[in-house]
Amino acid sequence: MNEKLKPDNMPILFRPTDPRDRIIQIDILRGFALFGVLLVNVFGYNASFFDFSGFYSTFGDPLNSKIFEMVVGFAADKFIFIFSFLFGIGFAIMYLKYKVDEKHFFRLYLRRMLALMGFGIIHVVFFWAGDILLSYSLMGIILLLSRKLRTGWLLFFSVFWYFFPIAYIALENVFPFLPDALSSVTTMKMPEVIVVYSGGSYSEIFRLRLHEFAAFRNINLIYYAPKVLSLFLLGYLFYKHQFLDRINASKKKYSIVAVVLLIAGVITTLFTGDIVNVLAGNPETNPYTTAIYMGVYELTNILLGFAYILLVLIGSQVLFFRKILSPLKYAGRTALTNYLMQSVIFTTIMYAYGFGKFGSYQPWQLLIWAIIVFTVQVLISKLWLQKFRFGPLEWIWRKLTYLS
Repeated sequence: MNEKLKPDNMPILFRPTDPRDRIIQIDILRGFALFGVLLVNVFGYNASFFDFSGFYSTFGDPLNSKIFEMVVGFAADKFIFIFSFLFGIGFAIMYLKYKVDEKHFFRLYLRRMLALMGFGIIHVVFFWAGDILLSYSLMGIILLLSRKLRTGWLLFFSVFWYFFPIAYIALENVFPFLPDALSSVTTMKMPEVIVVYSGGSYSEIFRLRLHEFAAFRNINLIYYAPKVLSLFLLGYLFYKHQFLDRINASKKKYSIVAVVLLIAGVITTLFTGDIVNVLAGNPETNPYTTAIYMGVYELTNILLGFAYILLVLIGSQVLFFRKILSPLKYAGRTALTNYLMQSVIFTTIMYAYGFGKFGSYQPWQLLIWAIIVFTVQVLISKLWLQKFRFGPLEWIWRKLTYLS
């Protein structure tokens, strides 16, 4: 184990946080975010993102259309928002713990991101094209390089990168040669994808998965990556400036803030089309309608994302709600393992080398599948953590990070 000396000659040990020292609120929030991510991803496991909305729009009955509408409106991108924000908090916890030795921390965290990159590559190559770990590792390295910037600059870059995709989409009208930030680069259609994933050979599925990942390079690089980096920086600032302590010390005030954000988020979600029509004037002829729509959409992500964060953080400190939310901490402590296992489980169910059910499930069935799988994951995570300090993949990640 590496050991360095602080200025006061007391040794600082570079090792993972002891489970007894973990912040339970953060683990609960991470588990909550993981469930929300699964609620959205389960629809992606069943239908390629090549024509995600088009495929599910074919389910025109009230039950299925309402479930899909609710998931897209109140979950899509909101839980990635939380997950990314938590990543920044996790970085802050590590950095503030080890910043006394900047050089050692830099090497340690760089190894951590390279290991995460390895997990992401394995995820894409062998399981699912909708991976976020590869993007997280790359943005995590940028976060590492940005750690010494002043608060004002960090906040500026957080705001800049979050709204960069909207500005880019607007600029596409001025510079039509720019790559489309919201389109996949492929000519494939959903029927072709269903045939391969549900009945193709392993090599055919392998090639399609890599093609699918490559086809979404514009969306991942131009639309998602800047937002991820923005939320990494914001989460870093949140913890660095002790906002968690402030929330815990003023639960009533922040409960009011959370409710206001939630109400505003629900209103903007339900009336997104009306708001866009007002702002765009004539949406059919206004060349900036897409940028305006995405601006309103991102506003809903911010409102609901922060509302969810505050409600869970505050609820986990209130006895009644803490009993309800507490099981989420087990999934939160083993988030990497559970995230990757979700892909293993659902690709086995959906792809031809498993049960070949790709494209065969209705939205209501996918919702039930997500609830069942996550509930089982919480139970298994609890049993595992009763015997072990870390989840299995968390243990590997720890070994690759600390080299001990």
